[in-house]
Amino acid sequence: MTRLQADFILLLVALIWGAAFVAQKDAMDHVGAYTFVAARFGISALLVLPLALREHKRGPLPGRNVFRDLGLLCAAFSAGVLFQQAGLVRTTVTNAGFLTGLYVLFTAIICAAVYKQKLSKLVFPAALLSVAGIGMLSGGLDMAHMNSGDAMVLLCAVGFGFQVALIGRIMQKWQAPFRVCLLQYASVALVAIIATFVFENPDWTAIRQAGWAILYAGAISGGIAYTLQVVAQQYTPASDSAVIMSGESVFAAIFGIWLMGDKLTATSATGCGLIIFAILMVEFGPSLFRRKQAA
Repeated sequence: MTRLQADFILLLVALIWGAAFVAQKDAMDHVGAYTFVAARFGISALLVLPLALREHKRGPLPGRNVFRDLGLLCAAFSAGVLFQQAGLVRTTVTNAGFLTGLYVLFTAIICAAVYKQKLSKLVFPAALLSVAGIGMLSGGLDMAHMNSGDAMVLLCAVGFGFQVALIGRIMQKWQAPFRVCLLQYASVALVAIIATFVFENPDWTAIRQAGWAILYAGAISGGIAYTLQVVAQQYTPASDSAVIMSGESVFAAIFGIWLMGDKLTATSATGCGLIIFAILMVEFGPSLFRRKQAA
């Protein structure tokens, strides 16, 4: 797979995730946050299990360092998913949308500061442009309504930042995307199941009412999109991947207009433009620099 093909796959992932906001919003009308996460990623784990078992037969076991990174990945992914869902119950969609988008910037910082990776000169400008675009799309940070939910969503952004950075790191050492996905899905589903029975009262009738939303989020957004993310990140640097996947906000706005009757204001349209420009920067900017240097 070429870098360009991987980047198009990451754009497809962003599109699927953008549509998933509608499913998440619908599901939360029927079930609790932890119940939704447990059901969603339980489906994701079951879908990827046959592929992981097949992959296990032909691939070597990773070394000790990869096991450590895998443990951190599962913890980061679980924190990202669970803090986001719990935070959405306690804060506004405006704040949640903006704060979640900060993972783009956190990914670049983590790659550079924690894992000492050499990044393209365009990564941080592109990440900042992307965050600005997300802010314009979501309406910015509503300071008057900040609460504990905002802190949870901010922690979710840190978790997703580590998740994207760690996937890139793990894929360099261990070419086993389906096993990595299975570990992610199973770990967050297990934690969510425990949280469901501790903090919520799961109701099978309510779960059935949210069935289609859970099925989409579990099979399409989880089982397919998150798996495609891991596969594509074998060929695209983590910091660049985060910027490309920030297109999720653009697709969420499009699906919101199409399916939920949302309105696209001039500010929102400008935000979409900034995110698209940031994606183009990380996609085509490095090659333009190389051409100038060669000239």
